[in-house]
Formats: sequence, C-alpha cells, structure tokens
Amino acid sequence: MIVDFAYQPLIEDFYKDGKLKLESVLKILENSGNKHSDKSGDNILAGSNKGVTWVLTDWYVEIGNYPKYGDKLLAKTWSQKPNSLFTCPRDFEFYANDKLCIKGTTQWVLFDLNRGRPAKIEADLIGEYQPEDKAVFAENKLGKMKAPEAFDSEVQIKPRRNDIDFNDHVHNLVYVDYAMEALPEDVYKAHDFHSIRITYKTAIKAGALITAKYAKVDGTHLVCLYDDGGNLNTIIEIR
Repeated sequence: MIVDFAYQPLIEDFYKDGKLKLESVLKILENSGNKHSDKSGDNILAGSNKGVTWVLTDWYVEIGNYPKYGDKLLAKTWSQKPNSLFTCPRDFEFYANDKLCIKGTTQWVLFDLNRGRPAKIEADLIGEYQPEDKAVFAENKLGKMKAPEAFDSEVQIKPRRNDIDFNDHVHNLVYVDYAMEALPEDVYKAHDFHSIRITYKTAIKAGALITAKYAKVDGTHLVCLYDDGGNLNTIIEIR
C-alpha cells in the first residue's frame, strides 16, 4: 500500500529565504508514515496501549531540491517486508508541485514496552500495512555510523517539556533541532544541506542534560548527542 499525505505547511516550516526547513522535511515524512499506520489500523496510541510500539532507529534522506513557500506538497510512503525478525524498512518520496524532489528511507524496530526489548513482527501485523516490493534507493543507505575521535566544538542543551513524547523520551525529530544548535553559525545560516543520515542508539529521557558535539570530517558535518552520563545517544551526519 502506497499512502499519499498532502501537507499544508505553516510559516514556521520555512527558512527566511522561503525554503522548507530540513527539520520540516523530516516532520512531513514521519507524519506520512503515521498516516499509513492509522490507515492500517495500527495507530501509535493503540499500539502503545497494547504494550508495543514502532521505534525509529535510522534515517537517510536525500534532497534534490528544497520545496519553497507556496508549493503544493505531497509525501508518498510505503512499508517494505521485514528485513529481520524485529525490523522493517519504510521508504518515502516527496513531491513539490508534482515533481519528485526528495527521497528517504528509514528503519523501524517493533519494541516491547513492558519487557524493554525488540518484539517479533508477526505476519498479521505487517500484513495490515500491505508492504510493497519497492525501494527508493538501489543500495543500502543505512550502514553503520561511528562517532569521530575528536570534535571541534560542543554545546549543552536542556530538553524542554515540550520535547518529550508519550514514551517519556525526547521525540526523534527534536534530535535534529539539537543538531542544528551545534552547527557553526555560518553552516546553519547557509542551510545548504543535500542529505541527512541519522542513527539513534539510545533514547534521551526526560530530565537529561545533553551535550551536542560537532566535528567537520572530510566535508561532512557530524553531530553526536551525549547524555549527562556520557552515553552516546545519536549520530547525525549532514552533507
């Protein structure tokens, strides 16, 4: 099943030059996936009430052209078949004025909230999503990521109450906001980003103090988020 998600953006979704923010691109794509879950009868709140939920572990998004203010926006999404007992990929296409401008892929794990570990994806659950035999990228874009050995700068961030989702963790999209805070001012203001790769290692819990560390490696901007115990939570690579 391929699901269409038409989105009417808000003014806060754009940079001052009228280009759609990278953070908003991810928000729209993720919300299209939520719509697919709703259509399949496996909406997020219903799943968490049953003691299981889908947890996003990896992103890769490639931007050909950024949509602009006033464009007609449409996201398309679909699930593929599980690629392990516990994980399932989801792909995206993003159109502005009916032209494909952004592609993305993600990896999700079904998580048992009561046991605190991955849960087996049963055939009847994935069948509700009607998975497609289709991938936006011919090659795997979600390979392992490593933190650099040294960093150029760092900032400390205290999560706000509004950053916390219904699992009492910082919502995965907020991690991108934290990464933007760590970027050098000239890099952020240029917002000339053509791809983003994210891997989530551990969840950031309410009350944590986050250190966002930045490094530029071979022309790539890397931000790593650490909690106040020194644990690496997330690696974000922006090109």
